[in-house]
Amino acid sequence: MVMREYFNVYGGNSGLTESIIYWNPPKNKKRTIVVYSGATLGTTLMGNVDSATMINGKPIKTFTAPAIVIVRKGLAGKTKYIASGKFTINDDAYVIKVKDKYIEKIDVEWFEKNIHRYIEACITSRGTNGTFSKEQFLDTDFTYPSMIEQKKIVDIYKSIDDLNCKVSALCERIKKLNGYVIEGATEFQKEAGKLFDIKGGNSGLTEEFIYNNQPINEEDAIVVYSSSTDETTNMGVISKNSKLKGENIKFFKGPAAIIARNGQAGKVMFIEKGMFTINDHAYVLTVKPAYKKTIALEWFADVAEKYTKNCVTSKDANGTFSKEVFLKEEIDVPEYSIQKKIAKKKKDLKLVYSKLNLLLKVIEGKEIAHVGTSADMI
Repeated sequence: MVMREYFNVYGGNSGLTESIIYWNPPKNKKRTIVVYSGATLGTTLMGNVDSATMINGKPIKTFTAPAIVIVRKGLAGKTKYIASGKFTINDDAYVIKVKDKYIEKIDVEWFEKNIHRYIEACITSRGTNGTFSKEQFLDTDFTYPSMIEQKKIVDIYKSIDDLNCKVSALCERIKKLNGYVIEGATEFQKEAGKLFDIKGGNSGLTEEFIYNNQPINEEDAIVVYSSSTDETTNMGVISKNSKLKGENIKFFKGPAAIIARNGQAGKVMFIEKGMFTINDHAYVLTVKPAYKKTIALEWFADVAEKYTKNCVTSKDANGTFSKEVFLKEEIDVPEYSIQKKIAKKKKDLKLVYSKLNLLLKVIEGKEIAHVGTSADMI
């Protein structure tokens, strides 16, 4: 059978504006009606109104949970499960409720978790201009498993949501930990210019140039970084045989650190290994040969902004990093083994953070199928 056999779909209140909400606050807690709209299906609401509110001379339409709110236009098809209480909506959304004779057979929360497989074909277009077709939805074929199975599926989703919250909280804690600078006791101080070599990038290394100088195979490919110095993004790859204004492109090899020269001036990223190149919006920092066993560059890249940010002309997006000023900075250097331990701890944190984020993507993309057979379907 089709959806209209099992569900009622109700329209919202035309004219339910912020002004109506403002002028009709609840008289008391018992008369409070929560207001949803097509734009407030997340953690925010339009507000609350009194149950006796009138719109254009008519009583406001209210609904009693459990129910599903579904966006009618805009972000069409987006849904929210309303577990309890009384609420209302404007005319940017519909309310879906189970018909009385199926209350004991269809769990509303289960249906909200599975509704998207049915509404996909009922949206006129994708993006922010879509419209959800109520009639098409009601004419869609629908089957459901036993209530016992529905409850099991809801419990699984709740476990997933709980895990999602815990993993998200853990990610935030690790992110904060990773932002802390760990410093060891200073063994000696020395000017940056005596510890490091710093070289400029390639002038004219634009996106267009990269596009026109693609590698012919994997062995020919060199990663191109820029002043964005974001570990998850880069400008792309380029052929190692590329010529820029008739000259060979300057290539670099890790371990090295990239320092943004402008834009996010002073921001630092560590490149552990491999060949790469950069444009002229960044510098490449390497340890002088005499200090290879004295400075662990992966450690310095983590503490570097303590020094590089002092060498930026201004703190806004128009700042410029001064190589000359940086080279005169006095660097506090702890014992080499301490540097390596700190770097290892930081690397482990980043690895855990990366794995947790991957787990979050898996969790968020999880859809629970019916665990019964077709014979279990009503």
